[in-house]
Amino acid sequence: MEQSDNILWLLKQAWYFALTTVNDSVSEHGVSTAQIGMLRQLVREPGLSGADLARRLLISPQGVQLAVKELERRGLVERKQNPQHGRMLQAYLTDEGRKVANAVVNDAIDAHHKVFGVLSSDEQATLRELLSRVIEQGTGHKVDSDPIERQ
Repeated sequence: MEQSDNILWLLKQAWYFALTTVNDSVSEHGVSTAQIGMLRQLVREPGLSGADLARRLLISPQGVQLAVKELERRGLVERKQNPQHGRMLQAYLTDEGRKVANAVVNDAIDAHHKVFGVLSSDEQATLRELLSRVIEQGTGHKVDSDPIERQ
């Protein structure tokens, strides 16, 4: 099989280009791509636990713990005990965290346009639909249709 016929190879190359483009676009904020997802999720659903974040973002609880600790250290996130479950910590964005989240989302949208601007809107819709089918078959979960909008 030629490399250009290998879909996994092409996905890897496209993912690398997308990842580096997003990382470059948000580097001034000192936030990683994993942390972008957490900030964005906490904008939508304040008070999520680490386990909730792990499930929604499809990353390990250990990965969530490391990222939340770093965001907390930087003053972007604060954790509070759940009143009903004292051992459960819930994560909330601070005022600074909301500012950074808004800036990062806007920069990430610009990066998205840089990466996928080569495709027409119809081609982008087709790509989303095809990748969603692959993801759903592999994970058993419906792909979240949450739109990303400028803040």
